[in-house]
Amino acid sequence: MEDSVIDNIIMNSKKQIAWARQFKKHRYLFEEIGKIDKEYFVGVKGMRGIGKTVMILQVADETKDVVYFSADSTALKSYSLYEIINELVKRDFKNIFIDEIHRKPDWDKDIKTIYDEHTARIVFTGSSALDITRTSADLSRRVVLKELLPTSFREFLNIRKDKSIEPVKFKNILKDKNSLVKKYSELYEYYDEFLEYGGMLYPKSGFFDALANSLRKVILQDLLALRDINVKYETDIYKLLHLIAKSPPFELNYSTIANKLDISKTLAIRIVNDLESSGVIKVVFPCMKKGIDVKKEPKLYLTIPLRKLFSKEGIPVEKGALREEFFVNHVRNVCYLKGERGEKTPDFRCEDVVIEIGGESKTKYQGADFIAVDGLSTADNKVPLFLFGFVY
Repeated sequence: MEDSVIDNIIMNSKKQIAWARQFKKHRYLFEEIGKIDKEYFVGVKGMRGIGKTVMILQVADETKDVVYFSADSTALKSYSLYEIINELVKRDFKNIFIDEIHRKPDWDKDIKTIYDEHTARIVFTGSSALDITRTSADLSRRVVLKELLPTSFREFLNIRKDKSIEPVKFKNILKDKNSLVKKYSELYEYYDEFLEYGGMLYPKSGFFDALANSLRKVILQDLLALRDINVKYETDIYKLLHLIAKSPPFELNYSTIANKLDISKTLAIRIVNDLESSGVIKVVFPCMKKGIDVKKEPKLYLTIPLRKLFSKEGIPVEKGALREEFFVNHVRNVCYLKGERGEKTPDFRCEDVVIEIGGESKTKYQGADFIAVDGLSTADNKVPLFLFGFVY
């Protein structure tokens, strides 16, 4: 490799790390990455626009003998990852941070070789569809792969509104709802803004153009890591996303998708799995019933703020789905309660707690332990829905 290419990597690395210093807040994985044993390489995957690059630059800024580069740089197209890293090692860089690593052919084999040769430690980012268990090289014992989720309501407030809110455990939200509302009631005014501009960290000016472009790249580029994408498959994906965007909760299941898209049920399941793997949708399955798996027909939700993106294209926002979407985008290990045909049941169960989601005027029925509602009311069994945005 020409010395000038490596010189440019080093100079650009310093500029990028310095540029990232303007961002004073950290994403939730920042400290966790720093605690990973130095014996492992570290990978961070996640959707575009959620702050992966800034986060690893912030980590790089606190690391010695470090250099950063993006694997999709035009100047590096003719060089393998192994060649680039070897040249940087010759310059005494021991910690190499690589962005968009999936853009390099055979990146997994090169990473394995570098690990086995013990010449440098690698920290990298990749697409939301990245799966080290499906690569040709065995990286599972060498790489700790973390997924960076879209920004939560709590992080949105910390980053966009310069707050300093700590995470609150799910059970503590239920137990301490009164004190939490007293402490954070003024933050409820940002709830609607989060639904529209949360999740991603694009500037407000041009936010939805950037989001639409990001979604296209996920479908056309990132999903290639899972399977070959043709025009028909791309069209089916967009049709499904539009179906989710305009459907009330649980109006869609695999059979409905297959009928609406005129595809097989097997292909419908594959598309849903691909979109979930890429972070575009959230899939919630029914709860176990009396120790037996009930029929695996999931509820499908969009990652915030994609529903608002589709509303810009003329699809009306379904408020019930938007409320449930906020909940499942923040609370993990959720299942939905499925009754017999025509039977009304509460919405979700999490940590043995049954939760109903509803508007501010909703009152207790259907046997829920708590009702997550719009507004600030904590009367009876009500819990303000926005508080669940502090879970992570």
